[in-house]
This record gives sequence, structure tokens and C-alpha cells, in this order.
Amino acid sequence: MSPPQQQQQETRIPMRIGYIGLGALGSELARCFVAGHELAVWDLNDRAAAPLARAGAHVAPSAAELAKRSDVILLCLPRSADVRELIFGHRGLVEGLSPGQLVIDQTSGVPKETAETAARLAARGVVMMDAAVSASPHVVAQGAATLMAAAPDDVYERALPVLRAITAKIHRCGTRVGDGQAMKIVNNAMNAACRLGTLEVVAMGRKAGLSLAAMTATLNAGRGCNQTTEKMLPAIARGEASTNFALSLMLKDVNQAAALGMEQGVPMPITGIVCSLLQIGVNTIGTQAKLEDMVGLTETMAATRFMDSSTGAAPDEDAADTLPTIDAAVAALGQLVTYECVAAGFRHGLSLPDMTRILHGTSGWSHASREVLAQLNADTRVSSEQFGPMAASLATAAELGLRLGAPMPISCAVRGVAESALHGSAIQSFGD
Repeated sequence: MSPPQQQQQETRIPMRIGYIGLGALGSELARCFVAGHELAVWDLNDRAAAPLARAGAHVAPSAAELAKRSDVILLCLPRSADVRELIFGHRGLVEGLSPGQLVIDQTSGVPKETAETAARLAARGVVMMDAAVSASPHVVAQGAATLMAAAPDDVYERALPVLRAITAKIHRCGTRVGDGQAMKIVNNAMNAACRLGTLEVVAMGRKAGLSLAAMTATLNAGRGCNQTTEKMLPAIARGEASTNFALSLMLKDVNQAAALGMEQGVPMPITGIVCSLLQIGVNTIGTQAKLEDMVGLTETMAATRFMDSSTGAAPDEDAADTLPTIDAAVAALGQLVTYECVAAGFRHGLSLPDMTRILHGTSGWSHASREVLAQLNADTRVSSEQFGPMAASLATAAELGLRLGAPMPISCAVRGVAESALHGSAIQSFGD
């Protein structure tokens, strides 16, 4: 039987599925089970379950009751602390769980806390694994989500028919519970750094007289290419939002990356600056803000606009000379944030081949990240000399930012790392 035929056969077998956590992402994930399975749902917010009830799902009166009528329970909650409270708190899921049941945590959580929760459930004969999601709700609805899963062999094989109801893009990240979440932490930190770092460099370019169109074209044709240059910058030009993701959730995810670095003893100065900027965004705009609102905040910080009446006009000669500097600065950001995030994942226990395979196709990718991961997998020595041109380009970008009044905190952090590497500080060893 071919893999596609096997997948179709697996997903046709009706299962008793329970889904808890019906936010924007969780509700779309739960909807994947409506057509082919017996689905029960529950959420603290009763109204969140109404659309799924209309689609044919059973709305359980409590988490414990959902557990009693499900063979497999999936969770998608804001934080690992919420998962722990849901399972072990008052009238929690554990009151309805029985030995042999499977719990799949799709929360963007903390690997260590997830592993501890799994160990407590294992003592009751209940199996838990993680399957973190890299996708926005509309991507889930299209069946194109990416799942990062971790579990022992037998548990992973048991879970595959369930996960394949969501997507065919399932990446196994290891056998330890929590490693899927660790992979997503690495990805999200890389994504956030490239997003905010690209925006601040492009804001500097706008103040230098460059059009958004010219910079987008240069970046996408150069080494600075990343998901932000391919998706977010064109969306800004169209006056559209590129994501509906909550700013507070991105802050939570990147804070978890910084915590992972501290736990593993890996310096993450670029990630730390990104955390600070996201926190400024939440504090300034409000807890209900979207990640997209960082576009406006970046414009305010630099006293410029990404789009104005001059957009589309050819930049003057002096401004055009700035385009290579902009590309080099964004490329350096992609390269150095990959080093620090991948180092944290590596120290945690994620393998370089797994990170290479998975990060190439998720939202944290950049042209530079693909170069770095290829170099590390080839066991090519990282030489301090390679940071010389990078440091020089970053210094030029920093000088422009200072002269134009465009703050570039992420680029300055990247420059600091490049200068340290150039003058003797060793890049994280991946062979130890």
C-alpha cells in the first residue's frame, strides 16, 4: 500500500477524538476532525464551542466528561501552566482519564514543563506526547499546517492517524516529550527576530529615501531573503495584514526561547533584544494587540512610513547605494540569530539534521539560515574571518541609522555579536 493510500485509509477510520482549547488556532485544528470522526470539544469559553457544535461536534459539559468519551484528547492552550491546571486542577481532565488513553499537547509550551506533566500522567497509565503547530488558522483550514511532534516509537505510530487528519506535513523531532515544542521555540524565535529586524532596517532605508518596492525587490533577490521579505513587506505594500497572530503570544514564545537559552547556558543577545521590543509593543499598544501592530510601532520609532505618495518612484543615486547595505544587514541578522537559536536547540538535545530538515520549511527560515545549517551539517569549521565583511556592513548600517535618526536595536545587537566573533569570541561549538 502506498503512503497516500495508507494515509487515506487511516484517516477514514472513525475515532473518538476530544479537543480542548478552542481559540483561533485550536478551533481550526478541532474542525479537522468533524467530518471523519466522533468529535467532542470543550473550552472555558462556552461561546467558543458554538461553531463546532453547529458543525456536528458534541460539546462536553466539562474537561473530565470529554475525557470519558474520548480515546485521544488533543490540547491547544496558551501556556504549559494552563495545560497543567486543565489536567490536574479542580474538576480537571485527569478525573475522566483512564489507563491507555493518549493525550496530544499542541500548545506552544515549555518543553521541561510538558515532560513533567507527561511523567505525572504516565504514573496513571496515560500516555502524553507533544505535536506543536507551525501555522496560522487559515493555513490549518487549508490542510497545510506543519506539525512538530515528539514521542517514543510506539506512541508516535499510534498518534500518526490522528495527526494526519490535520496535515500531511508532520515532522518528528525526537523521542522525548517536549522536543516538538523545543523545535517550535527555535523556529518562532528566528521568525520574530527576522520579522522585527527586517522592519527596522527597512524603516532606516525609508528614511534614506528608498522605496519599499526597491528594498523588497533587493532583499528577495539577495541573501537577506526571509519569510518577512517574501510575505510581510508585499502585504504592507498592498495595505494588508500578513498575520492575525496575537502579539502577546509571540512575546510568550520568544520569552520561552530566551529561557531555553538561559537553561542551556547559551547566550542569546539578539533574542533578548527581540523580547524587549515585543514587550514594549505589548506595554505600548495593549494586551489585545496583534503582531502586525509592530509595523506601526516601528514606523513611530523611526518617524517614517513604509508607504507614502512617493512609493514606487526610483530612489536617488545616493539612496540606491544603500540597497547593498540593507541586504547585508538583514542577511547578517538571519545568520547570527540562526547560530544562537540553533545552539540553544542543540544544547537542549535537538539534532542538527532534524533542525535543518524542519527549519528549512517553517516560518523561521531565511536564506542565511539555510546557509548556516548546511555549513553546520557539513561539519565545516566556523572561522572568525568570515565575520569581517559582516561586521563592516553592519557598522555602515548602524552609522546610517544614527545619522538618520532610525533606531536599530536588533541590528546593533547583531553587530555586537559579529564584532565579538571577529575579535576572538568563539561561536557555539556544535561538536561538543
